[in-house]
Amino acid sequence: MFRLVAILAATAPNFLSIFMLQSFGWFAYEPPQPDALESAVAMAHAYATAYLPVVLAFLALWAPRWFATAGTIAAAGTLLATVVNVVVVGTGSFGPQMGIALACEAIAVAALLRARPERRVPWPRAVIWSAVVLLALVRTLARNTPSSDPGCWADMKGTWALAFYHLDTAHGLYYWVSLAAIGAVLSQHRAASLCGLALLVPALFQPAAWLLSDAPHNCSSALELFDWPYLVAGVLALLSHVRLTRQTQ
Repeated sequence: MFRLVAILAATAPNFLSIFMLQSFGWFAYEPPQPDALESAVAMAHAYATAYLPVVLAFLALWAPRWFATAGTIAAAGTLLATVVNVVVVGTGSFGPQMGIALACEAIAVAALLRARPERRVPWPRAVIWSAVVLLALVRTLARNTPSSDPGCWADMKGTWALAFYHLDTAHGLYYWVSLAAIGAVLSQHRAASLCGLALLVPALFQPAAWLLSDAPHNCSSALELFDWPYLVAGVLALLSHVRLTRQTQ
C-alpha cells in the first residue's frame, strides 16, 4: 500500500509538469537570463524530480530491503531540491503547481517512511522490468537531445495531429518513464503488467493513425512507423507475469 502511494506521489510532479508549459511568443529583445546559481538550482530540481521514480524502481527491483531507507533519502533530497528551487528561482506564475509538487514529494517521503520491506523480486522479472525502465528512459533521453533525429513519421492532420502532439509532449516530460517506474515498483503484482498497455500507446500510435486516417508517410517501410523501444518495453511489461517467470518464485 505505502509503496503504491510512494511511487504515485513521486511520479505526480512529472505528470503535473504539463501545466508548467507556456508559450511566450517572440521577443523583440533578449529576455532576461538566469544567473549561474539559478540555472544550477533549476537543473538540480529538474533532474531530481525526473529521476526519483527511476531510483525507486531500481531499489524495488534489486534492493527491496533498502527501498524504504534509500528511497526516503532520495525523496527527501528531491523535496529539498524543490524547496531550494522555489527559494532561489521563485515560482513565477507556477505557484499552485509548485505547491502541489511540494505536497506530492512530502507525501512520497511520508509513505516511504511507512513502507515495509517486501520479498525479493525473482531475478527474471527484475531483469524484465529493468529493461522496461531503461528502454523508456533511453528513448526519452534520445528524444530530449537537441541533435536527435526525429526519423520518419505519418503526415497526420486535424485530430490525429493534435493527439500526436500531446503524445510527443508526454514523451519529453518523462511520462512513459514514470509509468514504467510505477510498473517496476509494483512488479510483484499482476496489475503492474497493465503499464505495458500504456507503453504500447506511443509505440503503436503512428502505424494506427496511418492505417485509420490514410495519412501518407515519408518512411521507406511502414515498419519504421513503430516506436520500437516502447513496443519492446510494452510487450515485456505485458509478459512480466507469464508462467516462465512465475516458476522461479
